[in-house]
Amino acid sequence: MTPVGLQLVHEDEAEGLVSAVFVDVRARMPFVPALFKALAGDPEVLVAAWLQARAIYDDPRSTAAAAAIRSSAQVEIGYRPGARVRTTLQPYADELPRMLLIVTSLQLTLAGELPLQPAPEPNLPEPAPVPEPEFPDRAEHQLFTDICAVYGTQHLPSIFRTLAADGLLEEVWDALGPFLASPEGADTIDRINNAADTGARAIPEVACFQLRNAQPTLDQFSRALPRNLIIALAGCTDHPAH
Repeated sequence: MTPVGLQLVHEDEAEGLVSAVFVDVRARMPFVPALFKALAGDPEVLVAAWLQARAIYDDPRSTAAAAAIRSSAQVEIGYRPGARVRTTLQPYADELPRMLLIVTSLQLTLAGELPLQPAPEPNLPEPAPVPEPEFPDRAEHQLFTDICAVYGTQHLPSIFRTLAADGLLEEVWDALGPFLASPEGADTIDRINNAADTGARAIPEVACFQLRNAQPTLDQFSRALPRNLIIALAGCTDHPAH
């Protein structure tokens, strides 16, 4: 099977500065999001992106912004996931709103929409072994190419590798994939992106990222993350959203 997705640096491959950033990420999140694994091929880019991301994550205003993004992604699709699906997708549902806020902030900064500020001191921990995520995220599946076609990306999000590893991918994609390709799905994605834009603009003081060679990677995640959030939230509830 041909691998699908961006080249990622995984936890057990992280060394030096990359491992220091990953340890800092894990101090805040239960896993290292694929965005940072994708940027880790260039440690300078990873550190710069993480400094802005960390400032957002640690800012109290990010809680309300993430909640607004989460609310914008609530849809009633008619899918009633079982307990295994809900358990598998819950970590993504918890973290994706903030990750979309982070990527949107980085994109707005590169576009000159947020005034640049001096970068904060890194103050990173010492390089150390990075804990593995609490769930598998490296599985392969024949559906991955179809998913990337619907997403319009080369990047295959980790959420689908985790679902594949747990034997749940076909069920979730059959139930939710058609919505993502529908006009209603497009409207929901626009609503999520608008909420993320509003939230990122409300925290302008964090803007310090200037490395434009990260733009192609950010573009991939900007497209994938709102779709991932729809999947995660629809897969974490067994009752209609209101």
